[in-house]
Amino acid sequence: MSGKPYTERVRSVPSVVPWVLAGGVGLGLATTPRACSRPEEGARNAIVFIGDGVDDHQLTIARNYLLGANGAFSFEDFPYRAAARVLTVLESDPRAPEYVGDSASGGTALAAGIITSRGRIATEAGTGRSVPTMLELAAAAGKRTAIVTTSSITDATPASFVAHINRRFCQGPGDMGPTPTDPRCPEALKANGGLGSIAEQIAASDVDLLLGGGYRHFDQLDEAGVSVVRRAQDAGYRIVRDTAGLDAAADEPGKLMGLFGDDTLPVAWVGEDDGRARSVEFTADGAVIDPEPFRCVDNPAFGNRPTLEAMTAVALERLEAAPDGFVLMVESASIDKQAHQGRPCGQIGETRALDQAVRVAASFQERHPDTLILVASDHGHSAQIIPWPSLFASRPEPQYPPGKVARVRTLEGGVMTVSYGTNANYQEEHTGTQVPVFARGPGAAAVHGLIRQSDLFDIVRRALALN
Repeated sequence: MSGKPYTERVRSVPSVVPWVLAGGVGLGLATTPRACSRPEEGARNAIVFIGDGVDDHQLTIARNYLLGANGAFSFEDFPYRAAARVLTVLESDPRAPEYVGDSASGGTALAAGIITSRGRIATEAGTGRSVPTMLELAAAAGKRTAIVTTSSITDATPASFVAHINRRFCQGPGDMGPTPTDPRCPEALKANGGLGSIAEQIAASDVDLLLGGGYRHFDQLDEAGVSVVRRAQDAGYRIVRDTAGLDAAADEPGKLMGLFGDDTLPVAWVGEDDGRARSVEFTADGAVIDPEPFRCVDNPAFGNRPTLEAMTAVALERLEAAPDGFVLMVESASIDKQAHQGRPCGQIGETRALDQAVRVAASFQERHPDTLILVASDHGHSAQIIPWPSLFASRPEPQYPPGKVARVRTLEGGVMTVSYGTNANYQEEHTGTQVPVFARGPGAAAVHGLIRQSDLFDIVRRALALN
């Protein structure tokens, strides 16, 4: 493993394409990674990328901005592609469908191969029975395991790969008690025979590497009055909080947990002048006012935290020498979280981060062709590109979208209008659309046509020959 700081190691990866700075934003120069030419045999390693909230609308928004209307992300040129149905069931009646999922049910489908209800983490709807995840099966087979995310490592998607609990919001011991709107997780308390909160389960897990946010969920006392951070350290984890700590731990053996923020990590990009979607306004005589377009700029709050690309590179360096291979899950989490808030620049920057991280994995796969790479999603989201002005603007009555609107100046000189139309007073909603999947490497040929989201678990399991 190289002794260079991780930032220098990332810059040395040949398949990571430079992002040219232009007015505070980055333009991706599109290249196509070479398709893996190895015959379809068993895989030794698997890297599963999850773009949280990604559907074709969200990809198109980011692609238009970053690469132009005729561009393509690196993973969009992977040799295998499918559409995945996002299936969810009612908790009250697991035989009945719920047509819109969340990150817990979607993450569980990917991680554990079952269709469950919203909010559940690797547990069955109705019964609450725990279901083994691909990371647990991989560890039992002697493989190393790792999670990298821009959210809290206790958030729904990463939690689905390592924990088992009935409510996704029971992230730390202090989050377990009931609230006026959520009964939370009394049955998961250790005093009641449960496994404890998500943070407690992570601290006691066999996962070799976890990088992301969420320190505040570990800086809580368990039922015995001991902090979860101390429990994790006692279980062999080295805890690092910043880039200097990550650099210092890069060549150290043993389990590593990087907690680079109290909760979800700040996004790299924001809209200038608090650029976000807003309700349409009107003149005194009832005419529609054009929303002011804005650009995407660097977010000062991001600071010197490690990027998703850098964390992925560190994870792969630490996993590369695993004698029996590994399974790594990488999540770009705030595509979803920024869409909830109607902030297109945050979404775009997080999609850029996903593409950068995938390029690191594709470069790794060039050296290790026995690696399966999947790029998937947990559910769809609300943002979509619309015309502005309306195609029906010539009608006598005003024509405008009923939801909130943002107009973004793209790097190729256009203005792209993004509409968020699912909630008037609170966060934008998920949607029930199918989501795209991209794949390359041994086992990837099973990714084709229309599949179920939960099929991806079986594709990884079969490729790695996990029992």
